[in-house]
Amino acid sequence: MPEAMLEIVELDDGDVVLRRVDSAEGSSEPFVRIHFSEEAKGLINGQSAQLGRLMISMGLQAVAKAHAEALKEAIESGELTDVDVDPEQSPPPNTKLH
Repeated sequence: MPEAMLEIVELDDGDVVLRRVDSAEGSSEPFVRIHFSEEAKGLINGQSAQLGRLMISMGLQAVAKAHAEALKEAIESGELTDVDVDPEQSPPPNTKLH
């Protein structure tokens, strides 16, 4: 699987998105979009960009952890062997985040 270079950015409309670095604005749909209502923005004192970045980062970490645990369980149960696991082909965390 080719390595995906990802970035978390705040768009002009205030939404925070996870997208490919090589996607120009509007050229492809983001993987994730977080939108805060005006009420929510007020409750978090205008820190929506920081909170959105943190939410996406934590989600990516959770996916990577779950993937690693599933891989470990598959090896321990005999479904896979260490030889079957190619780190270059193993999805997350095969991404870089900017």
